[in-house]
Amino acid sequence: MKKPKSAASLPRESEWVSRAKKGDKDAYRVLVEGYQDRLYGLVLSMVGNPQQAEDLTQEVLVKAYFALPNFKGGSAFYTWLFRIGSNHCLDYLRRRPKSEISLDAPLSDTDDAISGVHRLPAPAAENPDAAADMPSEPVELLGSLPEDQRLILTLRELENHSYDEIAAIMRCNINTVKSRLNRAREALKDAFARKFGNISSARDVQSEGETRL
Repeated sequence: MKKPKSAASLPRESEWVSRAKKGDKDAYRVLVEGYQDRLYGLVLSMVGNPQQAEDLTQEVLVKAYFALPNFKGGSAFYTWLFRIGSNHCLDYLRRRPKSEISLDAPLSDTDDAISGVHRLPAPAAENPDAAADMPSEPVELLGSLPEDQRLILTLRELENHSYDEIAAIMRCNINTVKSRLNRAREALKDAFARKFGNISSARDVQSEGETRL
């Protein structure tokens, strides 16, 4: 499976963020359209269900809009957005709560500024059916891991974020990212071994054959 390129900031991102923080819904729409596909990919990899991933993605985008006043620009906007998305997914997976944000609820006068955001179409991602396209075994194995290990593997192996980006999203240092990633990879390897048994590599098989000759 081809890995997506690492996320890059939108042109004039700081301008769009500044305008969105002042209530410009068109500016926020630019930000959403720039990042919602990758955000959807993250959520889908975490929850495995396309419809639920779409709902959660919309919840994250609404939550991020209301949290915009707290965005100080210390990191890229997409890093901040993915942090909100990661935490939202972890909360969902750990507690399985009912939706905290009703996208169908009537908008109050103060909500009119983001009415367009609520009605955004489903992400036109290149992988809206990614869960169906991926072999079922890797999806099942990834889903068997603890939520924090599933998250870091998703960020690195599926979304192809750099160590720096993951550290910013997870609010930890790079050494911690590497340590957690190694543990998650080992856990995935163990899960694979439990399901399929120990499978010798081609090199091991070749070496064994040469030894017997």
